[in-house]
Amino acid sequence: MAGTEGTIEEGTGRRAALAARLRDHHGVSLEQVLAEVAYLRDEGDSVIAGGSLVYGLGNHLSDLDLLIAGATTMESSRVPLEQWIGSLRIDVWKLAEDLIEETFERAERALADPGALHDSFGDSDHETEPKLLHRIAFGVVIDGAGLELSPGRDHRAVAADLVVREYAERLRASALLARLALRADRPLAAIVNARQAVEEALNAAIANRGLPYSGDKWLGERLLHDAPDLGRLYEPFACLPDFLAAEAEAFVEEALATCAQIWALDLTVAGLAPAARWRSAGLRAMEVGSRRLLLSTRFDAVWDLDPAEAETWRRLSAAVGAEDEAAVWALADCDPEQTDLCLRLHEWGLLDLQWADGVTSDLLEPAPGSAG
Repeated sequence: MAGTEGTIEEGTGRRAALAARLRDHHGVSLEQVLAEVAYLRDEGDSVIAGGSLVYGLGNHLSDLDLLIAGATTMESSRVPLEQWIGSLRIDVWKLAEDLIEETFERAERALADPGALHDSFGDSDHETEPKLLHRIAFGVVIDGAGLELSPGRDHRAVAADLVVREYAERLRASALLARLALRADRPLAAIVNARQAVEEALNAAIANRGLPYSGDKWLGERLLHDAPDLGRLYEPFACLPDFLAAEAEAFVEEALATCAQIWALDLTVAGLAPAARWRSAGLRAMEVGSRRLLLSTRFDAVWDLDPAEAETWRRLSAAVGAEDEAAVWALADCDPEQTDLCLRLHEWGLLDLQWADGVTSDLLEPAPGSAG
């Protein structure tokens, strides 16, 4: 059963620990919580709690995530319903068991697909589902018999693998952007992306160790309590440094070397560029008098281009045969000027960075002695 792995004593202990946190942080009892959401339950529904408060994290600002589910649950919704008891916000998902199984099945298909995960599971319609899968797989039953999910599926492993894959793909993007920013003499962008790459490598490593996903905001606490060896790797990057442009290259190299201590991924430009693509999302060049403008149909806005940028954009357009509002350029085919312009447009939100393939399990291996 998802959400009820382990012994009865373990489940009872986790329930008691959650009750203590709710009392200490919000002055609310589990009985009050169950009474508040009782109207949402159908006959046979169980109530499962997940999220930071269940995982031993959280504070007086933390909300409580609940899943109400069962074999005969009616009116499933992927959008949580918000409830309040005093200072405690409760987000309630109501899902039928068959919809839960369908979500895990889709996650398995995404993991088996060699394409980039964002295109198969992490789109805007399903961006909260990795967290939801962890709430189901690692949650604690606070009322009811629990869920009767497929015994042939390791729900915790699917939930964990999805987060590992998601963050590994984010890691390679941040690493590439950091290195490209260095080349373009944009040191602040390089430092920010390099630090983000470290955090993404660590989030993937935590999930790979079988710890439930709790979001980016609890990374420091999770490392401190559950992975102190990884926490020591994080210490130099926990805060952005006082910005000194002359130190940017050293910071980026140290950060990406740390990522390589955690995951055996090639994070060099040469290793990443063959799979990277810039994608235009509604961009067209135009001239108004002496001004050269770039029009974004996505944002209904225009940007000035200087003569050199305008010429670079012309060559980019010529590379795909004609100006195309949905043009795609392989990073490996771009010259330095084109790459620098694409990087700047990406920072403005005008170009998307996409990938020809995903970071699949055959590529994603923990570095020896680190993430396993």
